[in-house]
Amino acid sequence: MPLPDTADDLYGAAAEFYDLLAAGTWARLGPLLRRALDGVDPADGPLLDLGAGTGLSTEAAADAVPGARVMAVEPSAGMRIALSTRLACRPALAERVTVTAGTLADVRPPGRLCAAVALGVVGHLDADERAALWRRLGAWLAPGAPAVVDVLDRTAPPTRAPLRLATRRVGALNYESWSEGADDGWTLTYRVRDGATVVREHAVPLPWSGIGIEVLAEEARAAGLTCTPLAPDFAVLRPTTREEHP
Repeated sequence: MPLPDTADDLYGAAAEFYDLLAAGTWARLGPLLRRALDGVDPADGPLLDLGAGTGLSTEAAADAVPGARVMAVEPSAGMRIALSTRLACRPALAERVTVTAGTLADVRPPGRLCAAVALGVVGHLDADERAALWRRLGAWLAPGAPAVVDVLDRTAPPTRAPLRLATRRVGALNYESWSEGADDGWTLTYRVRDGATVVREHAVPLPWSGIGIEVLAEEARAAGLTCTPLAPDFAVLRPTTREEHP
């Protein structure tokens, strides 16, 4: 998985809007992530946040595991700007987080990991890339350490009709996010309105494999990982065997 250039920066156009409209999503994800990371020992090594985005997952994971060093990996330059701004506002957090501009191929753990988080990542990977991810997690994680992942909720897949996900007023303007499903993913559309007038609009096509929790469990098992679902689209993987680094 090479580092994408600007033209391939899928999430770059979304970075401006992401945090403004993510409150509802993280009201659900935050407690699930804290539950998944409960009991993690930072002495086992750093915590990997793969696909760190604007840093919402990085911050939540770091707060859930006090004292953990965090490796935040994110290919989108736009998202990394927001992540860096978040770290600038929390100096103590900035001391613990190392940001890497890249993908799985650029991760070089210094040893074992105490945990890994990969939210909004798995659906962007094909079967071979997912197999590489599970293989590396099986080798990198400390015995019993969790890897937290999310997949498509097959009980409530993205609707093909436009669906408003969130709205928020900022100053004199209203910000909205909309989702529209397709066979190979969906499109997120962000709109900024001044009253009834749309003053800006950004459409972000997001290819997504549609892998569900059952396929995730099968692939994890083949890589020596157990899969424990915490929700229809959210699971914890743990290594069952110890392997050498790939």
